[in-house]
Amino acid sequence: MIKVRHLSKRFGKLTVLNDISTSFSAKEVVSIIGPSGGGKSTFLRCLNLLETPSDGQIIFDGVDICDKKTDINVHRQKMGMVFQQFNLFENMNVMKNLTAAPMRIRKMPQAEAEAKAEELVRRVGLADKLTAYPSQLSGGQKQRIAIVRALMMNPEVMLFDEPTSALDPEMIGEVLGVMKTLAEDGMTMIVVTHEMRFAREVSSRTLFLDGGRIEEDKPSKELFSHPESPRLISFLEKVL
Repeated sequence: MIKVRHLSKRFGKLTVLNDISTSFSAKEVVSIIGPSGGGKSTFLRCLNLLETPSDGQIIFDGVDICDKKTDINVHRQKMGMVFQQFNLFENMNVMKNLTAAPMRIRKMPQAEAEAKAEELVRRVGLADKLTAYPSQLSGGQKQRIAIVRALMMNPEVMLFDEPTSALDPEMIGEVLGVMKTLAEDGMTMIVVTHEMRFAREVSSRTLFLDGGRIEEDKPSKELFSHPESPRLISFLEKVL
């Protein structure tokens, strides 16, 4: 579904991503792990051009989205994005937060959008929160609503940028449970995460990114059981 070829990203003289090549298949769940400052979030944000790569190609559904002739907004509609912070509209209730984009961008009829919202919030256990405002929700509830908001656009792939990092420990399980269900349903997912258990047990594959390079890229169970890179071995010793 996504092919990354010789991707680099520089901020002035600082090279954050250095000649990265990899690919992501449909229905695959890939976790990206590594130390802070290693380039994980920058890499994820490059995949939908929230950060513009300095060099390289990102080919999504056969189209090079780095080509200036490509209408990136068309392709962004196919990529759901969930951030560390929830980015909900505080002046809108949950229903309006969920239906605003599909009605405005996809021209979805209001009745259809509201029916879809009702179905999705029921699936994440928040059917009673449609009229609530973000200020009335816990962090875990806000993040589950943020996931539903991304799903409202019928994305082909979901990108998660450390979706549990802003949550209290007891709320992390709520969000990871929803993500695990998405994985079981066959959603293509690329997840930057510090949750090693999720990476090991839910992801089919894990990338270890350090210093702007992919140090290891293996099936998750193999990467965690038999790390080869000294840097990965050191990292896992500290976080497991």
